[in-house]
Amino acid sequence: MLKKIDYNEITRKARTFIVKDIIKCIELNGVVGKQHLYVTFSLEHKGVEVSEYIREDFDTEMTIILQHEFWALKSDAYGFSVSLSFEHGDEKIYIPFSAISNINDPSEDFYLDLEPDFSNVSTAAKGVQSSSDNIVSLDLFRK
Repeated sequence: MLKKIDYNEITRKARTFIVKDIIKCIELNGVVGKQHLYVTFSLEHKGVEVSEYIREDFDTEMTIILQHEFWALKSDAYGFSVSLSFEHGDEKIYIPFSAISNINDPSEDFYLDLEPDFSNVSTAAKGVQSSSDNIVSLDLFRK
């Protein structure tokens, strides 16, 4: 049986790949010149890891800027972690790619809209899928 092309899913995957590639470039090279990246993401996404005081300061969405005061940027297949300087001190956060609603580099006139994806959110962060509280699937780690 023939299956319809799911254009929305194809473009969602392509946008996510673009975001992964941009974050990887910054991870490897930093930001150059006047480049800087605004990353807006949903705090309601279960995979987002931020402290409670940050959650209290923001409503349902947050924007970070990768420009001057960030370090320890590390990406994986599901998202990225970064340390940032906040009013209350330094903070390490984790943002799944599926939580991102847009990225923007005004110095390059670049803007990409995304739709946060809550459909395949695991209760365990960074893509570890658990089928119950006591069982963790290792399928993601197998070759």
